[in-house]
Amino acid sequence: MLLLPTVLLLVLLIYLFPYTGLGRIISIPSTIIINSLIILLCLVITNKVLWIKISKILMTIVITIWITIAGYPQEFNQSVLVQSKNAIHAIQAIDNITKEDLNVDGNVNNPRYVVALYKYRNEILNDGTYQLYQRDNVYFYNYSINDVNEISSKLIGHHKVMWWYLNALSEPAASTLSLLGS
Repeated sequence: MLLLPTVLLLVLLIYLFPYTGLGRIISIPSTIIINSLIILLCLVITNKVLWIKISKILMTIVITIWITIAGYPQEFNQSVLVQSKNAIHAIQAIDNITKEDLNVDGNVNNPRYVVALYKYRNEILNDGTYQLYQRDNVYFYNYSINDVNEISSKLIGHHKVMWWYLNALSEPAASTLSLLGS
């Protein structure tokens, strides 16, 4: 049961941060083995005081989650923690995002691009020729965006979470403004 957070987090990381290369072959089994040993150590150390047992279990879960995130490989990107931190900073800086941030120049992992895409989504889709990440369509993936509703399904990895968050953040503001206008 204590290994469940590790497994669920690994599945989530695979979905949100897909660029692992061959490192995933080594890191996933290693993470499971290391976390299993930590959990086993937690279970071997016994104590009769309830609050110490609960604290020990909570610390074990926190440590295994930290190991899972910190040990997750990225082939050519920064670590998961750095990418997450950069995404948060980009969202916080939405007021400073300009249309120039829509120019990816080969750096499709720049979180400012996703925030700029969200901020200017209604302006860039006027002619129906926008290519997501400024990539050409390939036989297995269509990057053409003709409608705002297509964007979220075509974003890659943690960019989907950023888009979802920006959308969720703007929904309460939009509904509040409509209530105030009534």
